[in-house]
Amino acid sequence: MRLSDKVAIITGSTRGIGEACARLFYREGAKVVVTGRDEPKGLSLVEELLSATAPKELDQTDNRCTFVKADVSLKGDVLRLRDRTLEAFGRIDILVNNAGINVPSPLQDLSEEAWSRVMDVNVKGVFFCSLIIGRQMIGQKSGAIVNIASMAAHYAFPYGAAYGPAKSAVIMLTKQCAMEWAKYNVRANSISPGLIRTPMTENIYQDEGVTRERIGLIPLGRIGTPEDVALAALFLCSNDSSFITGQDILVDGGLLDNVFQRIPGRAKIKEKIT
Repeated sequence: MRLSDKVAIITGSTRGIGEACARLFYREGAKVVVTGRDEPKGLSLVEELLSATAPKELDQTDNRCTFVKADVSLKGDVLRLRDRTLEAFGRIDILVNNAGINVPSPLQDLSEEAWSRVMDVNVKGVFFCSLIIGRQMIGQKSGAIVNIASMAAHYAFPYGAAYGPAKSAVIMLTKQCAMEWAKYNVRANSISPGLIRTPMTENIYQDEGVTRERIGLIPLGRIGTPEDVALAALFLCSNDSSFITGQDILVDGGLLDNVFQRIPGRAKIKEKIT
């Protein structure tokens, strides 16, 4: 059990990548705080996890999962999330900042309101959670933070006017936390998912032609799953990565590297490189 007795807060964990993290971390022995704005879905997930057969190695009397409704863009909600977690479990060992939104738009048509909403959730939310929960980790002299960024943080893409810049900020905020908090034994890393099939993107994959074209771009030959990202998060939150901090890991099946390989004419370059 790679996370036995660890306490993990996973934001935006009522669906998609966050839900996959909650399920995996729970199976690996963590005490999991599911949090998000969808209270019915969050409570249903907690009930499902608690009703599952607990591993024999764990204390069968310990309720290892709870739900706290929170909007991470609101400081008061994040403070309450921290306090409720400490009341339930007494400490916080892991924070996965997964909550995020996208408002697709060409840059010239993006409204100030849409820009602000994306930045509030995707950047300010990560800032609030990292700062408020990070202070608790600093006091404990231990902790692991994983922020979910995106391949959009590395390359601009159509209709990503606010999303890409926000996710780029997430990566740099991760590095800032990592460098400043390493002396407290608090690690911070980020993950940049590629093409992942989630409830947010499911409408895209209803088009079989588009799906085939996307698969054709990925060297590993398939679309990613939320579980692929959750497994990377598990590694970064476990002792297996105890000497890793300040890094961004691409979980994209080789997609971004493949784009460079597809530049026309590269195979015809004959000049010797010196």
